[in-house]
This record gives sequence, structure tokens and C-alpha cells, in this order.
Amino acid sequence: MKLKKKIFFINAVIALYSLFNGHRNKAALSKDLEFKRIAIYSTTALGDLLFNTPAIKSIKKRYPQAKILFVTSQKNSALVKGSPWFDEVEVWDNKVKNMHCLLKKLWAFKPEITFILHANIYYDVLCAKLSGSTYIVRDNFAQDPKNFNRWLDHYSKSEDTHIIQRKLNMLKYLGCDTTDISMAFPLEIAMPPKPVEKCRIGFQMGASKPDRCWPVERFVSLAALILAADPQTEIVLTGARQDSGLERAFLELLPEALRHNVTSLIGKTSLTELIQQIGTFTLLVTGDTGPLHLAITARTPTLSLYVGANPRHTGPYQDPHLHKTIRIEPQTGDDKALPLRKISAESVFAQIQPLLRY
Repeated sequence: MKLKKKIFFINAVIALYSLFNGHRNKAALSKDLEFKRIAIYSTTALGDLLFNTPAIKSIKKRYPQAKILFVTSQKNSALVKGSPWFDEVEVWDNKVKNMHCLLKKLWAFKPEITFILHANIYYDVLCAKLSGSTYIVRDNFAQDPKNFNRWLDHYSKSEDTHIIQRKLNMLKYLGCDTTDISMAFPLEIAMPPKPVEKCRIGFQMGASKPDRCWPVERFVSLAALILAADPQTEIVLTGARQDSGLERAFLELLPEALRHNVTSLIGKTSLTELIQQIGTFTLLVTGDTGPLHLAITARTPTLSLYVGANPRHTGPYQDPHLHKTIRIEPQTGDDKALPLRKISAESVFAQIQPLLRY
């Protein structure tokens, strides 16, 4: 009921605003229109930001003279602030209580069109509408309520395709290029060379949700298999500070004789430093989480693990020769906390073995 009241209230505010500031005589949105001031929203997770970069590049290519104000999250700001892609970058946490700060910037910027590529429904549309943007285009997700579509001039349709392609297909309506599917970093990052004398295998054990994590003991078993095949391999643990418990568990379970092959970067790198490290990896083994998409963007080979979620929609899309996926369907009797447990270390090792140097 609380959600229904929120939706009703936000729709009422937008309706009242539109009654007096609705651009009622505007031309229908089409590929024939040109824009000089564009706002783009991407305020959610790191992987979402990278998924949005092909669409952002396409928008910039279609409107090369336009000024762009980019709205992002605090956690992603290090990857976009100072980027030549954007004329202004504003941070917003998707909360209504902080919307007024963003609106002040948007009112000064005067966006002619707003592209909501990924943000939390309700407040993103409200903010875009109150900013005075003449047109609003949004990438809709299947679970998003449809009663906000009436405030949009164009939006994506449900498609059985990758999320990157869905966003590009949405932009085709405006004459944007839909063929460049490659993700890119908005800031230029100096990438160190990959070592030639040994393999560096990254292990990303943490994720935003436990059901996206392969159990620590499986990573330990995989490390033992890798090091038995190639004792010179370096295992590199990546992750945020909150993954330190996984780090301790991994090192406690790993035989002491193998620990000298392990380097832990957990909680020790900035976002830029993490990207640089991932760029030196021979391979990253990971669940469906942000570092996977960093590796894909950096063109580092990956082996990613999925349960339920379909990698055809949110997994690797570019450079298919570099990436392997293992997907399992949820079943009765699965470990509810760690459903990826039933993927064995041996099956993962079989997938990555061709990449190892003997």
C-alpha cells in the first residue's frame, strides 16, 4: 500500500507540473530533431554504468555538438569525473531528499532531452520532468511499472536480447548507431603490460548478493588444481574491503605450501588501480558482479558463473572468443545461500585449462 501511495503521489506531482510546464506544443520526438543540451542518467551499479557506455557513445556520435550533463552515483564518480565524454558530472543517490541539489544544476543546464539509461524508477522520471527537459527517453526494465510511460516520449520495449543491444535498439528511433556494442571506460586509463613469464589468475569471490558468490572452498580447490598444473601461476584475490572475511577464509583453507602463490588486493585498490590490475590478468574467475564487467571492458578473458540469471542478457556481449560462462538453473534442494556451490572446481578448471601456460 505504501508503494501504491508513493506511485500515486509522484504521478500527481508530475501531472500538476505538466499542467503548467508540459511543453504541450512541442514537436513529436523523431530522428529529425537536433539537440544542444543533453542530460544522461546512470545512477546505479558499476556494471550498469559500463553496460550504458555503448549507448552513451552512440548518443555522442549522433549529437556531436551537444553539451552533456551526466548524472551518476558516488561510487561510479571516479570513473566519470574529468572524462572528456561529459561537460558536467553531477552525483545523485536516487533519493528524493537530495533531488533539490541536482535540480538546481539541471535548471541551470536546461536540458532539451534526457536519457535515463539506468536509474531507480519513480524518482528518476520525477527529476527529469521537474528539470524542465522537453523530451525524456528511458530504458525500461520488465519489472518497472507501466504507469510512468505516459511521461516518457520514447522508451525501450521488452526484448529477448542483451541489455546493451536493448539500449542501442531504443536509440535507433533517433537515428543513433546500433552496431558498436563495445563497452569503454569514460576516462583513459594507462594499462600496464601483461606479464609474459607467468599466468596471473584473478579470483573475485565477493558479489553484491550471496547467491552470486561461488563458495570460498570451491575457489580454494580451483587454486590447488591450477597450481598443480602450473606452479608458477600467481593467484590474485580482488574485492572490496567488505570481502576481507572471504580473504581470511580462503587463506585459512589453502594449504600453507601454496600461499606464496597468492597476492591479495582485497580492499587495497582504488577503482582505477583495480582496472589496471585486472588488465594484467591472464583470466578472471568471478560471479556476476562489477569486476566481471571491468574485465570485459579491459578485454581481459573471463570465466563467469551464473545461477538463474541469463548471461545472454547480462553477461559478456563483446569479444565472445575471450569469455566463457557456466550457468545453472535453480533446483529444489539447492543451497539457498550459495546455489553456485553445485558448480565443481573441476568443471571450472576444465574450462580455463586451455588458457594456462605450461
